This record gives sequence, C-alpha cells and structure tokens, in this order.
Amino acid sequence: MTLVLVPGHLCDARLYAPQLADYPDALVADVTRDDTVVGMAARLLDMAPATFSLAGLSMGGMVAMEVMRQAPDRVTSALLLATDPTPAREKEVAWRADMNDAGLPAFARTFSQMFFAHDADCATRLRPDAEAMMIEMGGALYLRQSHALNTRPDLREAMASCSVPTLILAGSEDRICPPRLHHDLADTMLNAQLQVIEGCGHIITLERPDRVNAALGQIV
Repeated sequence: MTLVLVPGHLCDARLYAPQLADYPDALVADVTRDDTVVGMAARLLDMAPATFSLAGLSMGGMVAMEVMRQAPDRVTSALLLATDPTPAREKEVAWRADMNDAGLPAFARTFSQMFFAHDADCATRLRPDAEAMMIEMGGALYLRQSHALNTRPDLREAMASCSVPTLILAGSEDRICPPRLHHDLADTMLNAQLQVIEGCGHIITLERPDRVNAALGQIV
C-alpha cells in the first residue's frame, strides 16, 4: 500500500526524514503551489494512486483531513499528527498578519521557538535545522501557506462522519495544536484512536520518530 506524507507549514520532506528512512517508497505531497487547503488536497489526489495510506502533521494534517473529506473511499487509513480540524480563529489570523509584516525570518525564529520551548535539549538538537528549513522555503510560499491557514475549512463535521481508520498522535506539550483539539477530534470520529505522547511538543516526527514510525506501521 502506498504511503503519502503531507508536510506542514514551511516544511518539506525533511520533516519526515526519520520516517522516509524506514519507508523510502513513501510519496511526499506537494503543498507548495496552492494557497488553499482545498487546493492542496485536490493536487494530492491528482498525484496519488487509486488508494493509499495518508499521514500529515499540522497543516499537513489539515490537508490530510480535507483529502479524507473529498475522497474517503481512496484513503485506506490515516495518521493525523499535531493538527487542528477547526477553522482559523480571529486571534490566530491577527497574529499571522503581524508576523507577515515582520517577515519570514522573524516568523521562523518565533515559530520554531514555540516548537521546542518545552525541552531545552530538544531545542538545541532540532531547532536550528527546523528554522533553517522554514526560511529556505521562501517568502512567496510563506504568504501562500499563510493564506491557506487563514482560510482553512472547518473540518469537524466532515471528520465526524468519516469512517476511515485513523490514528491520532498529539504531544502533551504541543503549544501550536494542544492536546484538547485531538481529544475532541478523536471523540467525534467514527473509527479513530488517540495517543498522547508525554513530554513531546509539536514536531512529533523529528522529536519522537520512534512513536511515529511505530504508528505508521499500524496504518500501512
């Protein structure tokens, strides 16, 4: 079964480096060319095989849920990581507007600090590469994806009626997509299981690749 991995905001295949080491045949979706979550999902469906397993982190999880809304019959199983099925809140949109004015380097510095604020050792090990990756994605992509996040659909109703077997992973210390969002999502889905990883933040794929790779083994 083909596995499709969906990168998060300002991320590329490097977000899934530990997973691609174990699953080298996985496809990495292109989320760089569209400025809506709906468009990103449609592009993924155009490139994916007839049926596939699906995993996405943060914005990638939002795209994955939109794929499951558009074509649930094509997704055999899903892994949703550190994500959010709700639409953007006014406070979030206002904060992102301030960050857009500040520019990509300032955003990458601030956002990457939030990823690893719970663990100084983890920040020392992972933050420099994460911040560099975000900056390397470029200002034009930053604005496209910011628009996609600001206009993302409310996916709660679609997920409540979705029967795709789904595993949800959340970090107990995630400051971007806190555990309560994942508890609510798991409670409403028809065929979902939630695992909360204690002491873990937002970038689960890099911080706890052992747990993510084990979860992928359950869906592929």
